Amino acid sequence: MNEIEVHNMLANNSEARVNGQKLKNNIQPADYPILEYDNNRQSITVVKTDIYPKRRQIKRCIITYFQDVVVKLETSYKIFEAFKLRIEGKRPEVYQLDTPSESIYVLLCPLGAPQAARMLEILSAMGVEKFVVCGGAGTLDDAITGEKILLATAAVRDEGTSYHYLPPAREVAINELVRQKVVACLQAENQDFIEIKTWTTDASFRETPDKVEMRRREGCATVEMECAAYYAVAQFKGLDCAVLLYAGDVVHKEGWDYRNWHARNDMREHLFDLAVKCVLKL
Repeated sequence: MNEIEVHNMLANNSEARVNGQKLKNNIQPADYPILEYDNNRQSITVVKTDIYPKRRQIKRCIITYFQDVVVKLETSYKIFEAFKLRIEGKRPEVYQLDTPSESIYVLLCPLGAPQAARMLEILSAMGVEKFVVCGGAGTLDDAITGEKILLATAAVRDEGTSYHYLPPAREVAINELVRQKVVACLQAENQDFIEIKTWTTDASFRETPDKVEMRRREGCATVEMECAAYYAVAQFKGLDCAVLLYAGDVVHKEGWDYRNWHARNDMREHLFDLAVKCVLKL
């Protein structure tokens, strides 16, 4: 691939390469690459914003994993597609939802921590500052039913993405002021909710009995694939971000109970509505 082809590929996928200044080496080799954190805030790859249409500034965004909810909102003309994010593969649609007070974005996000970080990077480069994520999670405790609203206040970092944004640590937490605002909003809406610690993993088919039990013992109530990345990127970039979940399937050492969680359209729509109310309070 020649230089022109590389340039065209990057131009089509929202990334640009910038010439890094000659800097001193801030990192030292570790036993494992994931531990080689670099606190240098200058990255060679940056987000290209000039490929997106010019529009009035929108500061808030709902990120969701509920395709059924987004399709229903679009077909009922409550949201409309504003643009697509320019990434390789299927390009996620960014919708616009007009509320009585202001317009917000709605993004149907691909699964996984790397894509979660990528979405925050691109949208924050476009001026978005406040995010509420709503999605489902497997519960490690079958006493937590699908009717409960779960506010993730901390995440065990059993994925890889967060280690590129924060020094190695076992957990990452929600910003305290963000937590207080979301709690106040949920209380004002008379919601029955629980503040929980979640386990963020990259490998949904490697939730082994011993690992599930280990996570339970350290206080994790759920398992999902993005929360640690959201909170790490938000902390690194100074963004407001909260993750709201509902308990879908049950994952415990005795086995897996599906609980027909994809059919809980009522709960998914309700959680999305709450996410909109919460993001407007951030």
